[in-house]
Amino acid sequence: MDQANRFPRTDLATERRRADLSLPGTDFREEVEGRFTVTRITVGDAVSARAIGRPIGRYLSVAHPPLDCLCDDERTQLSAILLREIRSVLPRRRAGGTECVLIAGLGNRAIISDAVGPETVGHITATAHLKERDPELFRSLGCHAVATVVPGVLADTGLETVGAIAGACRALRPDYVLAIDALAARSSDRLMTTVQIADTGIRPGSGIGNARTAIDRETLGIPVISIGVPTVVEAMTLVADRLLSAGIPEEETEALTACRDLFFVTPKDVDLSVRRISRLLSGVISTLYGLPPEE
Repeated sequence: MDQANRFPRTDLATERRRADLSLPGTDFREEVEGRFTVTRITVGDAVSARAIGRPIGRYLSVAHPPLDCLCDDERTQLSAILLREIRSVLPRRRAGGTECVLIAGLGNRAIISDAVGPETVGHITATAHLKERDPELFRSLGCHAVATVVPGVLADTGLETVGAIAGACRALRPDYVLAIDALAARSSDRLMTTVQIADTGIRPGSGIGNARTAIDRETLGIPVISIGVPTVVEAMTLVADRLLSAGIPEEETEALTACRDLFFVTPKDVDLSVRRISRLLSGVISTLYGLPPEE
C-alpha cells in the first residue's frame, strides 16, 4: 500500500491507529466529562508524525452527542469545554498589547456540507476596524481586534485559499490566524458530533483527496490554529470501517482503497446540523474574544 493510502481517510487525529499513538514521541490522553469526551494528542517528533500521518503539534478533540439531543445545561457545558480547549492552544498573548486575530471561514458556502467555516464566520462580529476608526468605541467594548475573511474556493475565485488569507494577513498584520473548516471522518458516528482543535494549521480539502496548499506557520509566517468539524465520510472508508467492526481483518479490506475519491456521504439533515454547530462555534469564539453579540 502506498503512503497516500496507508491510513483510513480521515482528518481526525483521534481516528488514527491507536497502536501508533503508543510511540514514545506521542502523548495520548482521554477524559470523560459527563456526556462529553475530550481527547488530547501531542505529536512530539518526526518519527511519531510519520507514524500517524500528522504534523508535529497538538490535537484536541471534543466528542459530543448530536446538538439537538442536548439540554440547555449540556449545551452550556459543551460551550465551556470548547472555550477551555481552544484557549489552551492559543499563542501566548503579548504583554501590554492588544491581540489582533484574523478568523478565516474556509470552505464552499454553496455546498452545505462544506459550509461550516463560512456559516460560523457569518455570525461573528468584526471589530478590528474600530481600533483606528473609532478608538473610543473600541476601548469601551473591551474586546480583541478581530477581523474575518471568507476566502472562498479556487474554482470560484481563481485564487488559492492560502493566497487570499496571506493577502489579508499583510493588510491586517494579525498575531495569529484562527481557521475554521469542515473535515472528513473515518466513522459516520463522528459526523457533526466532534470538534477538533489543532495548533498545526490546516490543509484545505485533504480529507476528500483534494488537498490545497497548507495554511500554517510556514506559509503565513504566524501561528495558525484550526477548528474543524467532520461533515462527510468517504464511502469506501465507511464500508471498510463497518467490515472491520464486523470482524473482517483490515488486510482483507485494503482493495477498497482503489475506489477512493469517488463518493462521499453526509447526514440527511446536514443543513440543520451545520447551522447548529456553526451557531455554537460562533458563540464560543465571540465569548473567547469578548465580541459583542450578533445583531
